[in-house]
Amino acid sequence: MLIYLAMSGIGIVAVFSNAIFKALQRRELLVEPCICWLVLIYALFTTYGVLFLRYGEYNWDSMLFNCVSGIAVYLSTRDLLRAEGGGARFFQVLVFVSICVLVIVVERERALLFSGVRLGDTLSGNVNTVGRSLGTLSLFLSYWVMQTKSKGLVCVLLLVGAAALLTGSKGVLVFFAADLLVMQRLAKNKVMANTLIVGAVFLSVFLVFETPQLYQVLGSRIEDALYQLLGVGPGHYSWSTDARGGMIEEGLTAFFDHPLFGGGEKYFASISSFGYGYSHCNYVELLCNYGLAGLIAFYAPILWALWRVAACDEATRSLKCLAVAVVIVFLVADWSTVTYSSIIMAYFPALFVFALSRTCVVGKSREGMGAEKPSLES
Repeated sequence: MLIYLAMSGIGIVAVFSNAIFKALQRRELLVEPCICWLVLIYALFTTYGVLFLRYGEYNWDSMLFNCVSGIAVYLSTRDLLRAEGGGARFFQVLVFVSICVLVIVVERERALLFSGVRLGDTLSGNVNTVGRSLGTLSLFLSYWVMQTKSKGLVCVLLLVGAAALLTGSKGVLVFFAADLLVMQRLAKNKVMANTLIVGAVFLSVFLVFETPQLYQVLGSRIEDALYQLLGVGPGHYSWSTDARGGMIEEGLTAFFDHPLFGGGEKYFASISSFGYGYSHCNYVELLCNYGLAGLIAFYAPILWALWRVAACDEATRSLKCLAVAVVIVFLVADWSTVTYSSIIMAYFPALFVFALSRTCVVGKSREGMGAEKPSLES
């Protein structure tokens, strides 16, 4: 943990120093939509945590760290997308990060790889968080595979996908579906792409339900969820699925008691009968704790940034497709995860779209000045 904090601190200082130096050179203020969004929402969370805390304690230090590291990740992403090569460096860095993550997974949890136990407890303490983080990486890797056609990169993607499945998180299936859709949309030979996708789906279903290790960590949980939700299949009663549905219903009921500004920090935890400190749903958590104001403050700027990307002439069709995919997956995944208080990797899709939208704005201003138009093709 100390090594992680030290490395993060060095990285944050380096990124901020570089950004401030460039801002001083250009005589610009370091004020951008994404930075304003992060400061706004974390100021909202902290104000509620200090003045309107309803249960437990507010971890202001970890939230402050998330805010600062989020700004650093955004600035790094923005600069990598602006770099010469049309954003290639950004994806190359993600490939390197993915390889490092795989090495850490093998090093820390090699004993669990084929044991039928879910991966992730020693990485973040939450297997679903690890699954979502790996799923996010797989989405960007899928895009880069279609751009480079690299066989080595395909291997990295498959290993990341396998690690994500071994976390046993059902939410990983959303990322898996998004990976296939991005590949299908970007493929030039649609017939071949559709054939490969159908084959990948059948192979994945076979592995999840016929391989003992995957069946224990994921296949049986899918069967239980289908049985609980639809009453079909060989599954059994699923406490996880039943509790999540109950918490969503309970949270929405509490939301109507304080619809505009919510009931306060951790209001859901104070009224819930399920014994959890959070609702496992970002929408319910925001509505219950911060009301409609908090929900709009969190999601509206992300949708605005996506709209800017969609309207940008500098962004290629493939990058627009990726931006739409990461935002849709982000919004869907938030039904089963409390993102706003999670690690900054949960914010990464939003930070990427903000950075891409900012790169488009810079591209337009440079073009208007007669400078060379930056390429965002990857």
